[in-house]
Amino acid sequence: GLFAQSVEEAGAKYNEGNTAMKAKKYSAAVASYEAALKMAKASPDAGDFTGNIDKQLRSAYMKTGLSSYKKKDYDGAIAYLDKSYVIADQLGDAGTQKKLTEYTAKIRSSKGMSLIKDKKLDEAYAEFEMAHQEKADCAISYYGKGLVFKEKGDMNKMMENMDQAIKIGSEQPKMAKYADKAKNAAGKALIAEATQEITREHGKEAVQLINDSFKYEAGNADTYYYLTIAYNKSKQYADAAEAANKALSMKEGDKSDIYFELGLALAGKGDSDGACSAFKKVTGGANAEAAKYQINQVLKCG
Repeated sequence: GLFAQSVEEAGAKYNEGNTAMKAKKYSAAVASYEAALKMAKASPDAGDFTGNIDKQLRSAYMKTGLSSYKKKDYDGAIAYLDKSYVIADQLGDAGTQKKLTEYTAKIRSSKGMSLIKDKKLDEAYAEFEMAHQEKADCAISYYGKGLVFKEKGDMNKMMENMDQAIKIGSEQPKMAKYADKAKNAAGKALIAEATQEITREHGKEAVQLINDSFKYEAGNADTYYYLTIAYNKSKQYADAAEAANKALSMKEGDKSDIYFELGLALAGKGDSDGACSAFKKVTGGANAEAAKYQINQVLKCG
């Protein structure tokens, strides 16, 4: 009768879907399975057959979602994964549900990263928040939130989120690369912000930022040079001298700029002989005249 015919037609559509899946034509498979399911549901004779279609449709939705993700169609990908999730839920398939939430979190994070590139920071942040609703320990989203705060110039919130990414990355080998990215981004952001604070004559703020940066990456000659300037500006001369000596030990090539700051630090500390000797080593660069002035007029070195 009519019902038997609709089950037969549903079977044919189902087989079409299977052929499309084998050929990796996932969106064609989705269309065939959806048609098969509609026909089967219309027939009381379908029995367990609808369950088989559901299982295949769950896979087809997932595969279509992931191929949309590869094409950077983030919204399309999420829509298909959501459909797959609904079926997995009906089937009581917790394993697939877990996989789907992980995929969705990753896709939301990727969408967030692309929004950061477009300077849409609040929209990006919203995506990272949704990713965290899917997967609370999503390292990529913490890294992404860190980048949003970096762009907004909020260093404390940037560090909070980068620290979370680093923690998760150290616990989950698959996420280790995001821990590395977070360390790198945080270290560089803090130094960049510190150099801005130095130009604004905010020595103490710069000192704090540079010292924070050491949590993320070891300092180099430039870092310790900036730290010397920052300490000098905040009149912490003993600390400035120590930072300058570290910078000198790491610096290749001309060290005049560092010797000039060391001279200021030692003069500030009251060590005139040390300051004279440092200023005499300023042989070139922007500070050569200022060093001569210190030697001849201020300290009156011998």
